[in-house]
Amino acid sequence: MIIKPKRLSYLLAMNLILGSSINMLTTAYAQRPEESLDWSIQTSKKTFYPGEPVLLTVKISNTGQQKERIDFGTHDLEAFSMEIRDGSNKVVAKGGKIRRPGFEAFRPTIIPAGKTGQKSIVLNQWCSTLLPPGQYHVVCHVEYRLRSEATKIPGTEPAFFKAGPLHSIELELDINIVEMDTPKFEQILEDLAIREVRKDGQSKGEWLRKWQIAREMLAFTESPLAVPYQLHILKVGAGTWLKRDVINSLARSGTLEAANGFMQIIEGCPQCGVEDVKQAIIDAVYRLRETGKSDIINATDEFVVKYKRPVLAKPRD
Repeated sequence: MIIKPKRLSYLLAMNLILGSSINMLTTAYAQRPEESLDWSIQTSKKTFYPGEPVLLTVKISNTGQQKERIDFGTHDLEAFSMEIRDGSNKVVAKGGKIRRPGFEAFRPTIIPAGKTGQKSIVLNQWCSTLLPPGQYHVVCHVEYRLRSEATKIPGTEPAFFKAGPLHSIELELDINIVEMDTPKFEQILEDLAIREVRKDGQSKGEWLRKWQIAREMLAFTESPLAVPYQLHILKVGAGTWLKRDVINSLARSGTLEAANGFMQIIEGCPQCGVEDVKQAIIDAVYRLRETGKSDIINATDEFVVKYKRPVLAKPRD
């Protein structure tokens, strides 16, 4: 068959247009940023004692060609919610998104092309692990945004950007809760506490990262055995939100040791620097009295005469 020059030019042009269109569609699909991220979740072990802090490590591998910045919301926490299910798939613990009032700049997790980044969070911040022995299934819901999908708002200088779409993913893993072994549990807490001391040859960055994670794990431990360590965090100083988390854990401990520690910090530790959470500590003493335990009530009678209960927002459960 002989194709005339005009016909040949037309066919070549159409082929070029179609080929370019297909290539653009293929390229656009391949470059959708969220599809270049591989997600996984893990723990350093599978067996835990009731109330032991469970450190979850979310790993994100960037298989794309460009650096990605992942926004997990304010305080790097807002993106996460959790569920714990038992062997019959019944939800036995659930924690929604953590939203904290006040201004907090977004600090994206930056993952270069071809690299893997990670985010460590403590399960107990959302769900209690004070559970009967058995195997449990943890479901971690993540809702995140990518900085690469943000678009500049026209006419703004300096530039303001509109956030990109919200993406969601579910990550799952199993954990086992076993019968309490007090000496081993105490050793776990001690091992976390000694991370406060910087080891020889340890870089400052590595030390700070491990220390901060250890403090969070101690802060959310659900056991009277953790009370001395939690009081120590209050006394040596920490960020306001971590101190509030520690105060909640101590109030839930229902112990005389926590009550005495609170009173000592308020009345005998001016160097502790707790002015930002003083009212929360006073309220926690009242919460401990609500346990109805006579030793706590007797020990705090004079304190509550001197310090009236403040009006605070309801503590987050």
